[in-house]
Parts: sequence; structure tokens; C-alpha cells
Amino acid sequence: MNKREQIKKWFEGGSLTNYWVVAVVCGLVFLSMLAGISSVQNIPFYLLFLVILLIPSFLLYKKHQQKGKLPSEMQLDNWLDEDIQAIIKDRPFDKLGISKDDLVAESMLVVGPIYWYVNGFDQNDILAKEGKDGFNRYSIWKVQLFLFTENYLCSYKCDYNWIKNTYINESTNEFFYKDVVSVKTDTVSSAHTLMNGQQMVHSEAFQLN
Repeated sequence: MNKREQIKKWFEGGSLTNYWVVAVVCGLVFLSMLAGISSVQNIPFYLLFLVILLIPSFLLYKKHQQKGKLPSEMQLDNWLDEDIQAIIKDRPFDKLGISKDDLVAESMLVVGPIYWYVNGFDQNDILAKEGKDGFNRYSIWKVQLFLFTENYLCSYKCDYNWIKNTYINESTNEFFYKDVVSVKTDTVSSAHTLMNGQQMVHSEAFQLN
């Protein structure tokens, strides 16, 4: 199972829920039939019928075992960092028409999760899940890189689908330093509606004026 499949499996749960659902249903069917048994001689027949009923749940369990364990939260974080670094390694420079030799300071990366509809992405790919460490992880990200040249500040921005390792909605911009009034981070209100219907009241924002 490759990295993308493992990431998707982590978000989708990777649990034995389906296995237990099938097993419980089969057990209830068997108990209802057992209650109606009129002869002890029929018990072996019903036991055989129960075994046949449990075959689908057993196959689901074996399939789950073959897929292996879910990746750890630390592994996921490392993968996300690697994948984002792969995007910003060359793509922003190609889109902006500059080279790394043009930079006069260290670039600044701003990454934020997206948990609302994004034009161009399958809505089923917009996922979020809380890890064992208590932190949420997301499948869709806003990636923005600021690059500092001698005369102006450049920015590159895209929406990144981590599960499919694709990025869309790319945009670039350039700001002459004399036109920049302020650069800051702030907590601002947001009108975005989350996938569960709740309003995202506040978010951390990077502001360039």
C-alpha cells in the first residue's frame, strides 16, 4: 500500500466498524432463529447457517489485516511536510519567473487547513480527523509562499489536495517594498461554514497591507 492509500485510509478511519456491524447483524439473525427452534435436532443446522452468515464479516476482517496498521501521527506530519516542500521547491520560481539566486532573505511559508468547499476539488476529498495526540489533521490545505528579492516581495499560492497529491487554483503576486504598509498576523472572523455545518468563528490570518 503506497503513501497516498495510507493517508486516505487514516482519514477514513481504517477501523473494524464494518466487520462488527456485519457480525452483530448475523448474531441477531441467529438469535431470532434460535428462539423459534422447535426441535433440538435442528440446532446443528442453525449453527451451520450462522457460520455461513459470518463468512462476509470474516472476509472483511482478513481484508483489514492485509491492509496493515494505520500510519502514526508523526509519520503523517512528516509526509505532509515532505509533500509541501516538494511543491514549493521549484513551482513558485517557475510561476514567478525568478531564480533562487534572486532571493536576498529566507522565504516564508504560510500553510493553513481548508475544511469547506473548494472549486475544483471533489467534496469527498475534504476530510478532517482528530489524531490520538488530540490535534486535527486535514486533507486540503492552502499553501502560500513569500519570497524576498532585492526590489520586491513575491507570493505564490495554491490549494493542495493531500490525498491525491494535486494542487490547483495557483496564483502569484508581486509587491514593491515601498508599497507595503504592514505585515502582520491576526485573529479574524470568518464566514466559512465547516463540513459539519458549524461556523468557523475565528481563524489565524496572515495580513499583508
